Amino acid sequence: MERKNKKSGVSAITCLVILMLVGAAAFLLMKEPEKKPSEPAEIPSQSELNTITYEGQKYSYNVNLMNILFLGIDNYDEIRDDNIPGESGQSDCILVISMDKTTKTAKILQIPRDTMTEIDIYDANGNYYTSVQEQIATQYAYSIGGESSCWATKKTVSELLYDLQIDGYIALDMAAISIINDAAGGVTITVPEDYTRIDSAFQQNATITLDGKQAEKYVRYRDTNEDFSNNERMQRQTQYIPALLSAVKTKVAGHEDFYSKFLPLVEKYMVTDLTESQIEEFMHYELADSEMIRIPGEGKKGEVFEEYYVDEKELKKILIETFYIL
Repeated sequence: MERKNKKSGVSAITCLVILMLVGAAAFLLMKEPEKKPSEPAEIPSQSELNTITYEGQKYSYNVNLMNILFLGIDNYDEIRDDNIPGESGQSDCILVISMDKTTKTAKILQIPRDTMTEIDIYDANGNYYTSVQEQIATQYAYSIGGESSCWATKKTVSELLYDLQIDGYIALDMAAISIINDAAGGVTITVPEDYTRIDSAFQQNATITLDGKQAEKYVRYRDTNEDFSNNERMQRQTQYIPALLSAVKTKVAGHEDFYSKFLPLVEKYMVTDLTESQIEEFMHYELADSEMIRIPGEGKKGEVFEEYYVDEKELKKILIETFYIL
């Protein structure tokens, strides 16, 4: 596995964070922005060849997987696809949800928003313009929003993960956090350490049912005056996601109308290229917090903002173990 050299670039924009993993939406036909001229890949993608050789062993891509990109966008407005590049918000939560259709289990690969990689910049018409080395969270902002920004981020995430096959995407704006949390009847967690600086109710070892406003604090809060505070925030997000899924599954247990119940609540705050049946299928998968994997790397202070550099050797190992079989 070899990765092409990255171009040098500019520093990233700063922003807040969001997290959410469930939702529903009607199927949207995706209009792709103009692509860069194709370049030869250093490793074969799944669409080209289903086997790769790693450390002398031949592996096959696990065709029973369905990989979905989830993006949490730091924006309170309705999702639009006619923004000026730079106005769409950033994807501060980036997850690849890998669902095994045979075992009905799911794993989540968590990508730090400060991960440094090659970002594509698009013009006001959604056409490719140039590329820079940036935090991956900025990729969504550097297109025109909506489907175009999702497509651009999906492409960049796939390239970061050595052309990993990504079968679809869901993007959700910040405003949807409290909406879905409350629609699920609240989300119960046990606070792992003292977070009373975030909310007085977040005392260590306290078991609480988060209301919408508390849930938003829990997954969004980050002390920007503290170096690498995003690490702690990602740990809270890792805890919240399985708890949220459990709450939603309990709420809709025995009902066939999950989609119609949740769609009106979040429709204007989300965009997806998944079908109704694919979204409904999420409810049949099991996810434990032990199945959350963060891509390995090291955070560093950049000239202006924090930067996260991937440990390529460890990333390759994780990708082989997670997405391939002997």
